[in-house]
Amino acid sequence: MSHPIMVTVDDVRDFLGENARGVLVDVLPSEQYDRHHIPGSAQACVFETAFLDHMSKVAPDRAAPVLVYGAGNSLDAAVAAAKLLGAGYRDVRVFAGGVDAWRAAGQALEGSAPEKVDPAFPPLTPQFPRYSLLPGESVIRWVGRNDNHSHWGTVGLSSGELRFESGRGAGFVTVDMNSLANDDLAGSSWQDALLRHLASEDFFHVARFPEARLRLTELTPLEDASAGMPNYHLKGLAGIRGHEQPVEADISLRNVLDEKEGNRLILAGQLNLDRTLWGVLYGSARYFRYLGMHKVDDLISLDAHVVFRPA
Repeated sequence: MSHPIMVTVDDVRDFLGENARGVLVDVLPSEQYDRHHIPGSAQACVFETAFLDHMSKVAPDRAAPVLVYGAGNSLDAAVAAAKLLGAGYRDVRVFAGGVDAWRAAGQALEGSAPEKVDPAFPPLTPQFPRYSLLPGESVIRWVGRNDNHSHWGTVGLSSGELRFESGRGAGFVTVDMNSLANDDLAGSSWQDALLRHLASEDFFHVARFPEARLRLTELTPLEDASAGMPNYHLKGLAGIRGHEQPVEADISLRNVLDEKEGNRLILAGQLNLDRTLWGVLYGSARYFRYLGMHKVDDLISLDAHVVFRPA
């Protein structure tokens, strides 16, 4: 069989009774399976890299019928079927309607919360009115470029705060410019030369301006944002080398529960800054002629991972 057989609610209901060797498999994560699943199902999460290893235990006979299902209105069961066919399972069936269609047809589910309909990706609602930055868990990764090379590294944060009211936020983060680090030249004598140059008056003049600061004037939810896309719009003022300029970006805010450390709120996003707006003019072709090998791109790319905890 090169393609799976698509089945209905009635087919699923009859499957186990008609196929003594058949295996009905819920392909969602174990925590979802524990909450509700079709009676008689085994479980093997299709999102895990060990999915086929789990299936070898759940359904060791690759000639026996295997019927897979997931949430419904999702590719989970179809992806599982394709993996199984590729691994040599010969009779693979797909209940595309999944848990949703089973419930809608009035069929019973088993589990710890069989009647509860869980949102797949609950919209983010900040759980606390105020958060403070965790410097040791936060980092900004940077990339600078010229015609021949890219250099990249990190810079740390020293303090910050977010405040929320009715889902909208504001706050600040402070960047420790003395923590500016380079990664791509590790082990090379050029690394120290680059860092000294970046700290000099040509670039960030760190001796005079040891901190940069982003004032977050608005954090506004983005409507209908999917879970893998930015869900907030950020507006703020970035202070670098004593100059403030407006910045905007779509960013992601995520609630994370750390089993050891408790609640976390993570702000993540990418931003390209035109350094010349803050007076960082070295090597800019907009301000100098005949730069030759000394030309440096005006844009600096930033990738922020900023972690907060309830204050």
